[in-house]
Amino acid sequence: MVNHIEISAIDASGRLRPISPDHVALIAASIEERGLKQPIVVRPRGDGYRLTAGGHRLAALVELGYERLAVGPQVIVQDVDDDEARLDEIDENLARHELDALDRAIFLGERKRLYEKLNPETSHGGDRKSRKSLGEIKSPTWRLGFSPRFTADVAERVGLSERTVQRSCLLAEMLDARAIEALRATALRSNQRELLALAEMPAEKQRHIANLIRDGEARTVAQAKISAGLEAPVSSDPQSRLYATLLDAWSRADAATRKTFMAEIGLAYAPKK
Repeated sequence: MVNHIEISAIDASGRLRPISPDHVALIAASIEERGLKQPIVVRPRGDGYRLTAGGHRLAALVELGYERLAVGPQVIVQDVDDDEARLDEIDENLARHELDALDRAIFLGERKRLYEKLNPETSHGGDRKSRKSLGEIKSPTWRLGFSPRFTADVAERVGLSERTVQRSCLLAEMLDARAIEALRATALRSNQRELLALAEMPAEKQRHIANLIRDGEARTVAQAKISAGLEAPVSSDPQSRLYATLLDAWSRADAATRKTFMAEIGLAYAPKK
């Protein structure tokens, strides 16, 4: 029976979120003062081990100079497959409520993928990338690509509302991967409303906006849109702002909606040819 595991034998790559140096320093200080209260979890992999849970704790132990860990009090070995290990990693992070809005979306999006893989009978179709679904989630969950069993299961396991689970999963599906990397270095990673605004844009524009915010040229998505020339600056005149809002709504309305609106104000609608 193995009594100790060399840290060098533990593969901690491929985690869902990068290691935060500040968080590692905080955990290291806690370990020095009170010891390791919760062991890390690994699984056998080839000649060594693969980390299942405890990435920041492992990094803190390395920072403190640990070279080997005692099986039981410092490290637990579980023989689980890749999908089960990924679920353990996700649920541990979600349950701790330490994730910002961006990482929560990434973790929940991955959990949804694994849930549907392990429970194919619960997977439904639907417009999973509907722009409307990011604003107000009013449709039945199956029409948005969600199994009610999935949202209820996750909400119960990790203490989140079903609405939060749904919106986070949609964010994970719609945010561009390169935009996500740029956002990690910004305050927007903790602002779900700003992330939702960005996610409604095409991938190429998401990257451009995210880069502007990362480089300090804008603090919000709205400011970045103006900086990028995608929107005109907001006028201080209330009527000018109202006109811009009406014009924007008209540009996005389809022919039927325009015809209904024109009829409401007593005018006839004649589409441009």
